[in-house]
Amino acid sequence: MRALCDTLEYEGYLTQGFTSGREAIAALREQPFDLLLTDLTMPDIDGIALLRTCREIDGELACIVMTGQGTIATAVDALKTGALDYVLKPFKVNAILPVLARALATRSLQLENIQLRESVSIHELSRAITQGLEHGEVVERTLAAAGQHSYVSAVYLLVPTDDGPALRLAGKTGSGADPLESAALLLEGSGVLWVDQARKQLEAPGDSDPRVLFAHPFDARIGVALPIVAGGKFFGVLGFSSSRSQQRISPGQIKALEILARTAATAFETAALVTQLRRVNEELELRVRERTRELEIANRDLEAFSYSVSHDLREPLRAVEGFCEIFRAEFGASVPEPGRRILQRIWSGASRMTQLVNDLLHFSRFSREPLHCLRVPLREIVLQTVARLKEPLGERQPSVEVGDLPDCFGDRSLLEQVLINLLSNAFKFSAGRDAPRIEVGALRQGEDIVYYVRDNGVGFDMRYADKLFGVFQRLHPQEAFEGTGIGLSIVHRIITRHGGRVWADSRLNEGTTLYFSLPPQIEAPIAGFSGASAASTGTRKGL
Repeated sequence: MRALCDTLEYEGYLTQGFTSGREAIAALREQPFDLLLTDLTMPDIDGIALLRTCREIDGELACIVMTGQGTIATAVDALKTGALDYVLKPFKVNAILPVLARALATRSLQLENIQLRESVSIHELSRAITQGLEHGEVVERTLAAAGQHSYVSAVYLLVPTDDGPALRLAGKTGSGADPLESAALLLEGSGVLWVDQARKQLEAPGDSDPRVLFAHPFDARIGVALPIVAGGKFFGVLGFSSSRSQQRISPGQIKALEILARTAATAFETAALVTQLRRVNEELELRVRERTRELEIANRDLEAFSYSVSHDLREPLRAVEGFCEIFRAEFGASVPEPGRRILQRIWSGASRMTQLVNDLLHFSRFSREPLHCLRVPLREIVLQTVARLKEPLGERQPSVEVGDLPDCFGDRSLLEQVLINLLSNAFKFSAGRDAPRIEVGALRQGEDIVYYVRDNGVGFDMRYADKLFGVFQRLHPQEAFEGTGIGLSIVHRIITRHGGRVWADSRLNEGTTLYFSLPPQIEAPIAGFSGASAASTGTRKGL
């Protein structure tokens, strides 16, 4: 025995010899070894029983048996028990050294596989950080990852209770996971002190002192305890019970458990942030729904009020207009010229007020009507509208050029009103030109089709473009151009309700181009269309 140990030490191995199998078992329980080289025949225990017991203590222990020629069958039994190889006695050093090297290489591969499995389990847990899992799901992932570590017979995950300085068992796993005594899970006094000491040890640079992880104040069934702390916040305790004694748990295993605890802490911190974010989002969505409901009620009330007021105003206005007409017909001849001018002003004011009320009713109607969306042939509608607008003009008609207009998807009657208002504006504001010219076309802007109506009319100053789509807003005096200033407000409301947008570009005394776009719809595919890009942003008023 002594000669074999000396020879192996001379070859670079650290050895420890035992003449008793029971002594070898006791030593293996207290400290780790890489390889067991044993005879099959010993006085107090046979080699097969020794192999079986040692493999139960350390499943990765490399075992080699020494046997004589007459006991090869027994050596085969030893291989079935877990031995990696055997050597025949008597043997020479150059015969046993390759056997030892192969056995240690096999053990190294086994340990690498274990480390790989543990790394994969930590990686799976780390994915919880990016997946935004709930607290309960992180608990399950943590227990599953911890259960993959070597020689772990039980894993306990303790988390703080909501109503006191105590821990509760969030989950456990493993063949040896027994119920814990709740009295041993208090987190006050020594428990708080231990958490602080363990956290400082784990955060200290270099190798930490693992003794504090064993000397915890919790249930004795927990062999090693690690605090789960991230960002200065305590999320719980990760407890392990090992099939090995405390002395045989290596620093590498402790380091692996520390990495697992840190990963779990980050996952719990992320879960807490995700939960908080979801709660804030839910509260925000609730407030948005409440505000939306309040706004819808206010809008309905306002529209109902506008509609009611408009109807209520029409009767007295009709009366004023009617009495003015009667008075002018029956007594007009006897009224002096100043009186007739005053009467005309009264009648004109009442007529304009009637027109404003009617426009307000139209605006309210376009805001309330539901959308009935289908494929809309815009070019056909434009041609019909242009023909109607040209009819009363006689010989002095503008030049109107209608280009390619792809069909769109929307409410036909409402989009027809958009085109009527835009074309009416173009006719009105270009009427004073020597050669009034109007162009209707479409172009592509990214994924959208942009439609436009362009004229060479009076235009407007773009500094006032923000007023263009307001109700009853005018950029030109009433004396120059008739209208109430609500036409483009209706255009804006209709296009907005379709999910599109409307804008304008204009130069004073040069003309105006009004653009609008509608969102593309799968239900109404647009045939191949190409064109230039829409170049301007802005706004315009009229009608």
